[in-house]
Amino acid sequence: MPAVKGQKIEAKYDGEKLYTLIKEGRNEKEIMLELGIQSKPTLKNHLFKLIQEKKEYLAIAGASTRTRNTSPVFRGGRIVITANMLAGIDFQEGQKFKLEKNEAGLTLIKL
Repeated sequence: MPAVKGQKIEAKYDGEKLYTLIKEGRNEKEIMLELGIQSKPTLKNHLFKLIQEKKEYLAIAGASTRTRNTSPVFRGGRIVITANMLAGIDFQEGQKFKLEKNEAGLTLIKL
């Protein structure tokens, strides 16, 4: 069926190819390029359909929902630092810290 002016053309669902790319560890951008998918919501729809078909939990490398990984946020009188911001730093669950104010700003010190 030919495309109608103003109508979006979505990439065709190819579950087996998507499954192979996920198992190879390809990231979100690589998969979208390989499958001709132009939007993240379309990719997520394809992933959801694949999960239903395979009855297996699958995750695409680098595809997470609304994660902040660079800048802390001051909100509600608190500074929010996410786990993604601390990736690669040796912290344990429940570890305590000291916050020190200096000329450069704030420093987080492990206790």
